[in-house]
Amino acid sequence: MLTADIRTEDGEETTEDYDLVIGADGVRSTVRKLIFGPDEAFFHSIGTMLCAFPLARSVEGFKSGDGLMVADVKRTLTVFPLEGRPSTALFSYRTRDPEGASRKDPLPTLRQIFADLDVGGIISNALEDLATTDDFLFDSVQMVKMPCWSKGRGLLLGDSAWCLTLYSGMGASAGMLGGQVLGEALAACPHDINRALQMFEARMRPFVRKHQRFIALRSQLFVPSNRFSLWGRRVLWQILLCSRKYLFRMSA
Repeated sequence: MLTADIRTEDGEETTEDYDLVIGADGVRSTVRKLIFGPDEAFFHSIGTMLCAFPLARSVEGFKSGDGLMVADVKRTLTVFPLEGRPSTALFSYRTRDPEGASRKDPLPTLRQIFADLDVGGIISNALEDLATTDDFLFDSVQMVKMPCWSKGRGLLLGDSAWCLTLYSGMGASAGMLGGQVLGEALAACPHDINRALQMFEARMRPFVRKHQRFIALRSQLFVPSNRFSLWGRRVLWQILLCSRKYLFRMSA
């Protein structure tokens, strides 16, 4: 059994015993801190920051549903169109002190970093939308690596256990797969939770290691660290766009 103190939104506290407590509360997991220790023991910085928020309006000169990228060395703005929802702006930039940067005010910080990259007013208009919303994420990009995802009857899942970062493109898939694999392991060992947790880790770790291995390289596609990476990023996107147009013509 694991004893947990539960506090509700109205401040009421109770103490309960559980056969298994699962923490799936994100990269800055409170459950991980309580059971395993501080973030610093498991964080592996990519050296980048991100700020994501919904745009209040379409980007001038672009149709609703269009995506766009404004990229330079060590800084990028990407606008992602979403079906039935406002487009999302994602500002990313590289820094030598991500944890220190995460404690700053995002609006003046981004205005300073992107000041000379304001193509057609895209940057300044997006930051005007940031100034009028509280719905934003501003944080350092951290990969989570842990020697073990369980301790006693406490278990971590998803970003709290193995954060693959947005650069992997596999965060949501890994979280869902982890839930499925855990369910199968518990079903296979209904009377031996420790054995089930061992089975879960044995099946999930190869998948997680595979995708963590290339995160630093994939981050170059989002935030190029030098001119060569920026050039390679542009060439790759041109190839992908040409391939997409070719496949569209073939299917038509």
